[in-house]
Amino acid sequence: MTSGNDYVLQIKGNQPKLRDAIAACHAADPTPAGATHCQGERRDISWQTSVYAADPRWLADWAGAAGCVVVVKTVVGPQLTTQQTHYYLTSLAGRPAAKFAAGIRGHWGIENKLHRTRDVHFGQDTNGIRHRVAAMNVALFNTLALNYLLTNVDASISYAQLFFAQNFKNAMP
Repeated sequence: MTSGNDYVLQIKGNQPKLRDAIAACHAADPTPAGATHCQGERRDISWQTSVYAADPRWLADWAGAAGCVVVVKTVVGPQLTTQQTHYYLTSLAGRPAAKFAAGIRGHWGIENKLHRTRDVHFGQDTNGIRHRVAAMNVALFNTLALNYLLTNVDASISYAQLFFAQNFKNAMP
């Protein structure tokens, strides 16, 4: 890459050919050398991370692509077992699967904590704002409100919102 930066990109349904090519790579060799398996904090969640070398035939459109990563998340419940497979493209070559597993799971932590809070409690994904500056202003206000509620009201954002709404006059300094 000319900028000196690397990437790990999740490949979703909007890139069906690339996604299918990575899936075929994984189907042919589901546990390649370098695969890692992590057990979740609870015994019923596990992640298997596999790393594959890039195939130049299907990576022509992706500058600097060096490999692909497949993460299979399995959740075993009392009545149901589910499995989700996530596909990634990366410019990082020669990295062990454990490094990818740690980075990807770390990003999921951010998504599950901060972004979910913004989406669920502040309706950020469905607010209908199309103007870029207005969207940035609302996102900034939401961040300020979130920080205020978590710092001054309660560690539970649901409770903090409810308490603040019911005690607005007393909650403001």
